Amino acid sequence: MARGRATAAKLDQARFAHLRLEETVGFLLSDTVRTMTRTFSARIAQHGVGMGIFQFLRVLWEDDGLTQVELAERTRMRGPSAAGALHALERRGFVRRIADSHDRRKIRVLLTPKGRQLYDLVMPDIEVTNRAMLAGFGAAEQRVLKSMLQRMRRNLAATSAQPGCERERRAGGSPKGA
Repeated sequence: MARGRATAAKLDQARFAHLRLEETVGFLLSDTVRTMTRTFSARIAQHGVGMGIFQFLRVLWEDDGLTQVELAERTRMRGPSAAGALHALERRGFVRRIADSHDRRKIRVLLTPKGRQLYDLVMPDIEVTNRAMLAGFGAAEQRVLKSMLQRMRRNLAATSAQPGCERERRAGGSPKGA
């Protein structure tokens, strides 16, 4: 009996050999992001910036004055996480929040001079990290890689909008081993 189960397990393993951890795009992407985040976090920490607030600064550096809702959407953060990050940014003097002049229900987030100054400190860290990640990649390879990653993101966004995916999101489904 045990021999039959072992044979069945081997057949299952053979059937899914193409999905071994190091062969899946999801794992490789996730592991790459973790490695990049560790490296980049260490660089920006010297400026008093953590990853929790970095994404908000990054968006504001390119599009200052967004509403809190727009900023949360752009950073893909939800309620409590976004509120906590905004509070931390404001407490550190990097941003200020003001009521929208046309619609008082909306709150706009504006960089302070201190928040703008971080740009010149952090952008070189972004450049160094990107250079390290893409070492050995030619310009054409970099364009193809970016294009492929953007296409993957679009594919997944379209898939997550389909019925049946809501259950996976509520259950906390994660693509890390995908």
